[in-house]
Amino acid sequence: MIRCVIFDLDGTLLNTVTSITYYVNKTLAAEGIAPISEEDTKVFIGNGAKKLIERALRSRGIEDPQTVARVIESYNGSYNSDPYYLTYPYSGITELVAILKAEGYSIGVLSNKPETTLLPIVKYFFGDVFDSVRGGRDSESLKPDPGSTLDMLREMGASPSELAFIGDTSVDILTAKNAGAALSVGVSWGFRGTEELRLSGADKIADTAEDVLSFIKGEL
Repeated sequence: MIRCVIFDLDGTLLNTVTSITYYVNKTLAAEGIAPISEEDTKVFIGNGAKKLIERALRSRGIEDPQTVARVIESYNGSYNSDPYYLTYPYSGITELVAILKAEGYSIGVLSNKPETTLLPIVKYFFGDVFDSVRGGRDSESLKPDPGSTLDMLREMGASPSELAFIGDTSVDILTAKNAGAALSVGVSWGFRGTEELRLSGADKIADTAEDVLSFIKGEL
């Protein structure tokens, strides 16, 4: 029986692709580097800000460590100055989260975003509804490593056999599998589409927030 639900953030709870693309391109422009598209961002995202910038620069033929380090630092500073810009929850998500909370589920957010960036974003859009919110930490491995997921479960007093993990990329589905989650749900509205989710072994694929709730409750 599912008692705990952990969500990915980008592409799952919040549509951040326009915002992230804006800040990446603002940073690239300052370096005289050609911009990337939102479709590029959807491919580059998923493994943290460092990997995002490394992939964006590599797509422009730039890999020297000094430039990479400078652009990463500049991007993080720019994005953190207003991480809510051009960002909004997907349809039905705010209601879904409220229903889960009201019905007694333990709910959390796990993202590869730096935790210092993640915490204010989650609070801005969702207040204090989540029981646990965790982002990337320098001392720990990012998703799909299961360590952070298992730590969150301990905090929330739940076991993997009671966990539904909800995300939009193969990184999320692999995180669920690596943690031994009872249920992995891929969302079709995110950044990668259903084919990646299927190939990653998602137990269910949701087209709406209502689908997610039905999967958690075992109704579909």
